[in-house]
Amino acid sequence: MKRNLFLAIFLLALAATSFAQKPSAESIRKRLSLGFGVYNDFWMKVPDSINPRAINQGIDVFIHYNFPMDKKGHLAFFIGGGLGAHNFYSQALLGVGEYNIYGKPLINDADRQGESYFYNVPAKFNEKDITVKKSKLSITYVDVPFGFQYKATNKIHGTLGFKVGWSINAHTKYKGSDLAGSGFQVKEKSLTLRNIDNIHYGPYAVIGYKWFGASVFYQLSSTFDKDLGPKIYPISVGLVFKPF
Repeated sequence: MKRNLFLAIFLLALAATSFAQKPSAESIRKRLSLGFGVYNDFWMKVPDSINPRAINQGIDVFIHYNFPMDKKGHLAFFIGGGLGAHNFYSQALLGVGEYNIYGKPLINDADRQGESYFYNVPAKFNEKDITVKKSKLSITYVDVPFGFQYKATNKIHGTLGFKVGWSINAHTKYKGSDLAGSGFQVKEKSLTLRNIDNIHYGPYAVIGYKWFGASVFYQLSSTFDKDLGPKIYPISVGLVFKPF
């Protein structure tokens, strides 16, 4: 599946060059578009035992190069690059291995003890109250978006595209009571996570007016590697701004 995605991107990029007619430096500048987006990630298929936060804010920046497909410039094929950050907030922690923080086995099946799991923090540990102020999983991707854009004469525009991204950073952050039961407040960040799928992909669409619009991205791939973590994935809904 992933190999087919890489082949599709290459073929689309190769086909896009057929639209170019030795553009000048001025036309190249006009064909470039820069923008950014803000969105909320709705995480789907989260385990029932976990209570995710309603607001999971994210942001991305991107650049597109457009290949006009008609003389009036209404329809264009584009391909580009981008950087996007996705966040998952909850009151739970991410654990991997045989035991969680308070010594209980994550699962009893020895063949599956390398899987990643979300588990809730206990209200008390070592007879001390535990308060979670923030717990999040954050993943940043380098994206390759491509697709088609249509611009009407009334400045309404629509985009139908596909995005493939590679994870360049994945970490968790925790802020709250010391989980060892010391009674102190702590901030912790884990930069080494196992079982995060290095690739994400899915279709997206934008509809807008002039330099802004509304967007939705439907991630088809699971956030975690197959059979090595919960099968959760985000649907990102937000706003896109293209002032340049």
